[in-house]
Amino acid sequence: MSISTNSINCGDDFTPAAENGEVNGDAISLGNYGQFDGKNSESIADQQQLKEFREKFARMEMELKMAKLELENEQKLKLQEMMVEQKALKEKMAKIEHEKEKNAIAADQLTKILEKISEMEKQQKEHTKENSDQLSKIQNDQKIILEKISELEKEQNQRKAILNFQQNYWDANASNENLEIIGKKSLTFLYTGNDYGCYLPIFAKHPILMDNSSDIFYYEISVKKMKSFMSFGFAVKQQTKLEEIRNKKGTYAYESDGDIRVNGKGKGINAKYSYGVGDTVGIGFNLATRKLFFTKNGLRLDFSDIFSAPSFAADSFHPFVSLWEFGNKIEADFGPNFEFDLTTLF
Repeated sequence: MSISTNSINCGDDFTPAAENGEVNGDAISLGNYGQFDGKNSESIADQQQLKEFREKFARMEMELKMAKLELENEQKLKLQEMMVEQKALKEKMAKIEHEKEKNAIAADQLTKILEKISEMEKQQKEHTKENSDQLSKIQNDQKIILEKISELEKEQNQRKAILNFQQNYWDANASNENLEIIGKKSLTFLYTGNDYGCYLPIFAKHPILMDNSSDIFYYEISVKKMKSFMSFGFAVKQQTKLEEIRNKKGTYAYESDGDIRVNGKGKGINAKYSYGVGDTVGIGFNLATRKLFFTKNGLRLDFSDIFSAPSFAADSFHPFVSLWEFGNKIEADFGPNFEFDLTTLF
C-alpha cells in the first residue's frame, strides 16, 4: 500500500479513501471523527445563542437609552411649560399688585373728592339763605326762558303744519258774478245776487299740493252773516261758475246744517255739528293718513279722522265755499293764525 507523505493515521478505524489504496495528499484520517463532530456542534450552538443574547442585550440597552432620552426630553419640555406658566402667574400677580396700588390711590383720591364735595355743600348751604332772593330771580328768569322756548317750539310745530297754500286767496276767475270778493288778504266775500235757491261756489286760487312738502292742509271760515245754508271744504275745481258742486264726486264738505259730504254723498244731518253766525269752523286733510278732520270754534270734532279721501290728479283739489241765497257773508283764513291749534295734531 502506498500513502502520501501528507496523510495522518489516527487509529484503527481509518478507512482508505479509494479501493486502490491511494489517498489524496489533503486527506485527513480521524479515528474518533463522530465523537469530535458532536462536541463541536454543541459549541457552535452555544456560541450562536450567546451571540443572540448579546445582540438582544445590545438592543435592549439601546432601547433603554432611547427611552431614557425620550423621558429626559419630555421632562425638559414639561419643565419649560411649567416655567412659562410660572412666569405668567408672576406677571399676573404683579399686575394684581399694581391694580391694588392704583385702587388704593383712587380710593384716596375719591375720599378727598367726597370731602371736597361735602365742604362745598356746606358752603352752599351757608350761602343759600343769603342768596335766596338772587336764586328766586334766577328761577323766575329760567321759567320765563322755558315758557319762551315752549312758545317757540309751539310756533315751530305750527309752522311745520302750515298749509302749502297759506298765501292762498279766492280766485275771482273761478267765482260767480253775484259773489263779491273784498280784498285778497281779508279773504272776505258775500252773496249780492237776487237769485233764490242757487248754490254759488267759489274756489281758492291754489290747490292742495300732493307732494309731501307739508303734512297737514287746513283752513277755516268765520261766519259773519247767514241768511240760509252754506257749505265749505275741498273739491275738484269745476269749469262752470254756476254748477252746484256739493253732490259732485271729489267734493268733501262741512255744511252748516251739520251734514258731512264725502265724495259728494251726505253722511246724515247732525244738529250738534251745525254752525252759524259767530262760529269759526275748519276742515283739514292729513296727507300721510289721507284722512279728513273737522273743527268748530277751536275744537276738533269727535268724528274726525274717520273719512278717507281718494287720490286725485295733481293741482285738482281746491278749497271752496258755496253760498245759498243773498246776504250770506264769510271770512276765510288760510293761516297761519288759526282758531284751532294745529300743534295738538302732533
